[in-house]
Amino acid sequence: MEGQPDIKIDGVTAFALPLATSYRYAIELKSSKMSIWMEDRISKKQWYKGGMAKTDYVSDANVIPDATVADYVKVQ
Repeated sequence: MEGQPDIKIDGVTAFALPLATSYRYAIELKSSKMSIWMEDRISKKQWYKGGMAKTDYVSDANVIPDATVADYVKVQ
């Protein structure tokens, strides 16, 4: 298994405009496992999915050739 540095990225996002609900988020890579946490900034409702291996979020249909697990965490 490829060795990856631990990474944590957090921020704020929205999925539609105008007046879209916005969410706080954190995406973390630790020991080559990805976790995603989101919180509605108004209702404070939270969602979490943790401990995901690369095969949990990458398939033949969406693979990025030669990408590491860290490449899937990066926000551009």
